[in-house]
Amino acid sequence: MAIETERKFLIRLPDLDFVRSQPGCRVRQIRQTYLKKLPGKKVERRLRRVEEDGRVKWIFTRKVKLSNLSRQEDEWELTEREYGEWYGEADTELTKTRYSFPYEGHVMEIDVYPFEIGGPELEGRAVLEVELGGEDEPFEVPEFLEIERELTGTREFSNKTMARKVR
Repeated sequence: MAIETERKFLIRLPDLDFVRSQPGCRVRQIRQTYLKKLPGKKVERRLRRVEEDGRVKWIFTRKVKLSNLSRQEDEWELTEREYGEWYGEADTELTKTRYSFPYEGHVMEIDVYPFEIGGPELEGRAVLEVELGGEDEPFEVPEFLEIERELTGTREFSNKTMARKVR
């Protein structure tokens, strides 16, 4: 069990070739599937199929909101068979490409969504996530990333909200 604390921002879509050139940059194709809500529970459950450099991982995540910035998060790898079994509970789903790289002691994660998910609101834009060690931890954003506004604590561009648009 871990506490996930993150800040989220709407940014102008950067030059992705430049992002790829950042030291330690990883590029992953992610299919994120939200499972049907459990009656009476405030738990978000999701599956991820993550492809990177031709390798695939299947991941199960369970989250409980603690505040606008923090959630309790439990996550573990699945076999492909287990993933398929959980997939039977699928509710909504989205795909995205994630570019992540270390910067000044943090990991910058830039999520780029296909047009059918983000629509005009995300055209020419992406979502930046920065995981923190605590809610008051300071961090720097690289100068080449242009922040339009903070999304932390809003549902507007949450993955779950965007997945509902694709139904």
